[in-house]
Amino acid sequence: MFDIEQLQSAWLGHRPFANWLVQHIHPRITVELGVDYGYSLFSLCERNRGVVYGIDSFVGDVHSGHHTDAENIVNNVISRNNYTNIRIIKGFFDDVALTWNKKIDILHIDGLHTYESTRSNWLIWRQFLSERGVVLFHDTISYPNDVGRLFNEINLPKYNFQHSAGLGVISYDYILIEDL
Repeated sequence: MFDIEQLQSAWLGHRPFANWLVQHIHPRITVELGVDYGYSLFSLCERNRGVVYGIDSFVGDVHSGHHTDAENIVNNVISRNNYTNIRIIKGFFDDVALTWNKKIDILHIDGLHTYESTRSNWLIWRQFLSERGVVLFHDTISYPNDVGRLFNEINLPKYNFQHSAGLGVISYDYILIEDL
């Protein structure tokens, strides 16, 4: 067993919320756009509710860096912790969306943190959200003119956690947001 707290991540403070969210809405399908070293992916899967898809090219970018070891680390943690509900899809988000055919209950957008890229991810992937879909935008605070700006432009029930680089939560369900 590998303790995921050892992984490098700006997402560290959001693990309790991820556990609460998964326990609260019982997702059938969770999708993470941008896996990096997998901390948020593992946080979203550890309650063992539904299937968690991690989509990443594993080539890195200017914001996360170019980690040549990330894919191997993620696969090793999956194996060592026996995370049987994770499916890794190696590819670019736009390409994967072309063949995607599942409704998503939790969508975590954490790819390239430019306004244009985050907006594109939102516009392409929101069509797959289930009626009770929840969208997480990481880095709303650390990228206020990009991720934060897009999050603020979306006119849906939402909440923005200020810690751990910021985590914006958008839901079509007002009750979920009121519970936060």
